[in-house]
Amino acid sequence: MNVAVHGEDQLSSSPKVRCILVGIGRRALEDYVPALVDLSENIEFVAACDVDPMAQGRLAEELGKHGRACPPFFTDRTAALDASHPDLAVVATPHHTHFEVTKDLVLRGIPVLKEKPFAISLAEAHELAHLIWQRDGHVRICVQRRYHPLYLHAKQALAALGQIRHFDASYQLNADAYQDGWRASPETAGGGAIIDMGYHIVDLLHWFFGVPSVVYATTAPKLIPTAGYTIEETVLANLTYDTGTTGTFRLSLCEAAKEEAIRVYGTKGHITLRRDLFERFDRSNNRVEHLTGDRGWASAADVLVDTVARLQDRAVVAQELAAAVDITATIESLYHSIAQQAPVKPMCQEMCSVCYNARLGWRDSGSRPADGVSLAQASTGLV
Repeated sequence: MNVAVHGEDQLSSSPKVRCILVGIGRRALEDYVPALVDLSENIEFVAACDVDPMAQGRLAEELGKHGRACPPFFTDRTAALDASHPDLAVVATPHHTHFEVTKDLVLRGIPVLKEKPFAISLAEAHELAHLIWQRDGHVRICVQRRYHPLYLHAKQALAALGQIRHFDASYQLNADAYQDGWRASPETAGGGAIIDMGYHIVDLLHWFFGVPSVVYATTAPKLIPTAGYTIEETVLANLTYDTGTTGTFRLSLCEAAKEEAIRVYGTKGHITLRRDLFERFDRSNNRVEHLTGDRGWASAADVLVDTVARLQDRAVVAQELAAAVDITATIESLYHSIAQQAPVKPMCQEMCSVCYNARLGWRDSGSRPADGVSLAQASTGLV
């Protein structure tokens, strides 16, 4: 059976949404700009903003490929927001700028669809989540795997495996953006393989299995020992859960072949999941399910459609905030584990997802943590 990746048009009866794009880098140009063109009947691209004035030319060139003119362009965010009066902001800026940009938008009452990571420290994650609840804000994070039909099916199929015993996951690619620029430093990127491309895998594992009780992570030697980048590029991690489930995952930014796969083993069988394939086997290794699909993720257009369609849905914000804070806690613990060369318990059992719910929002029960060590400090061994 083949499963296609496509978005359902949920916007046809909705008034046109005014959208500003903050950050005109590769992700914006390759994904969000084509998405805004595709959805132009329902979403009006009213402004673009980037601190680099040269970004205007790159944006105009990309829009020109689609026969579209460039919207008003700004290098100052305040001027852009004052002039454009957007109903939605898409944030695709460098990691270390997310906090201030998102905070500004929330304070202005503008809904946000932002790129990962949610934050580059657990303290930042708590502060941002608290602010969103105080201001009744609307912030979504673009985590495409949760939209992919095969991954949605795999999530449901976990119940057929009985008790989950163990899993192994891998995600590797051959990138070069991390070797210089803002991605090369933990102070601006928050880290490397774990918080960047690895955020998607940590999110997936949280979605499938919940919050781990203990993590233990190690790094491999740098591919180019003399290179100037200081982020981690290859990581192996072991995770343990209160249920008894155990698992491993491997992340790498510098391998020749691109690969992403997860295998999950239970008392009643196991599953194999890739972007284009889902298979489920019974305990005798007989294949009982086989689905294929598009190797691509849900497009930026699909995520935009879902975000606009649920702008009034406070429950979806509650769910994503809880997950985002827990994920940040796990990521920070992975970096602490690398720095300490020891197992670490994520600091979230009483401080993250339990602080939020769709009905009450933030629960100020004295459980909010004090300012913690940043991921950047942990990743460079400063703790």
